[in-house]
Amino acid sequence: MKTSTIITIGMTVILFFLCSLAFAQTLPEDPAIGGRLLASKGCVKCHSIKGEGGTTGPDLGRIDLGDTQLNLAARMWNHAPSMIAGMEKAGIVRPALTGQEFTEITAYLYFLRFFDEPGDPAAGAYIFEQKGCSACHPLAGRGKEGELGLDEFPRNVSAVFLSQAVWNHSLEMMARMLRLGKKWPGFADREMMDLFEFIRPRAKGPAEPFFFKPGNPREGKKLFAAKGCNKCHAIRGEGAEGGIDLGRQAKTFYTSLTQIASNMWNKAPEMILVRVAQTECGIPKFTAKEMSDLLAYLYFLHYIDEPGDTALGEKMFSEMHCAQCHSLKGERGKLIFIDLSGYQDTDQTTLVAGIWNHTAEMMEAMGVKNLAWPQLRKGDMADLLEFIRSAQKK
Repeated sequence: MKTSTIITIGMTVILFFLCSLAFAQTLPEDPAIGGRLLASKGCVKCHSIKGEGGTTGPDLGRIDLGDTQLNLAARMWNHAPSMIAGMEKAGIVRPALTGQEFTEITAYLYFLRFFDEPGDPAAGAYIFEQKGCSACHPLAGRGKEGELGLDEFPRNVSAVFLSQAVWNHSLEMMARMLRLGKKWPGFADREMMDLFEFIRPRAKGPAEPFFFKPGNPREGKKLFAAKGCNKCHAIRGEGAEGGIDLGRQAKTFYTSLTQIASNMWNKAPEMILVRVAQTECGIPKFTAKEMSDLLAYLYFLHYIDEPGDTALGEKMFSEMHCAQCHSLKGERGKLIFIDLSGYQDTDQTTLVAGIWNHTAEMMEAMGVKNLAWPQLRKGDMADLLEFIRSAQKK
């Protein structure tokens, strides 16, 4: 192998590791874009999404991809040799990715669980009666106190509609239930999905576009502050100290849209009466778009990586034989020379994509040194990056 090729390969790897933490990770604006890229890049020739697509690789819609962005990148690294071998066997040209495309694809893969599986309308009919929904909402017309009948619900009624209603009309709903002598009903497992399947064919009201469009997590983050949510809840230490830190419970939001709405519904009395009503902001109101964006932000809380551990990263750098090919602080490595200090301002996603684009060449370079392809566990990549970044400052 030519020396220039080996240097290019090594530089790609090192830049990937360094810059993944040099820039703060950002939330996606439209998580659905990556789905179109999976098709245009030919990924669906090997992989299917919930039964639609190729069968060579696993169905990406049926496996748990709820890792942080760096852990998703690590999984691509771990499986790169087998993926390349599979593509070569099938005669598929390995697609190249830009940094932006890598970001959009990983965001979409993480986003897959957000989409609900269809519920059972028969079970939903039972829930509608058993939970007391029928006491206020008739199948058609208006209830005794002017409550909407199911025929006036939006034709595309979804969990966004329910979440919006909980926040905008929660006090009235609680007061009405109190007069009727009913407790606030809770939803478990798939019950709310089943309820929606019962309601949808009966809903005849005007469709609301933001009930079925993916929310914008970036806008949801802004709303979290603008609506005063941070006066009760912190996100990984930033925000109110008295309430629950939602960032520390981020994995609980990695579930379907309807399940997130179920959890919000179940906790509404506590959140609204005990916390929100006691703040200077009062109870915030949300439009359909705002609620959609907020739910998407909560879902993506687990997507952003926390800082790694420098000591663990240093140990890994040694145990995984990284120094066989790479060096730190301007020292010459055994195979190539890379000075990391000049690349701290390089865009991370471009370099993350570079590791995929040059995987075949990297495999060949590692073969020269008779090195096994290293496997990364959850958190390993963040630890390695934190060590490499800190090494530049010493």
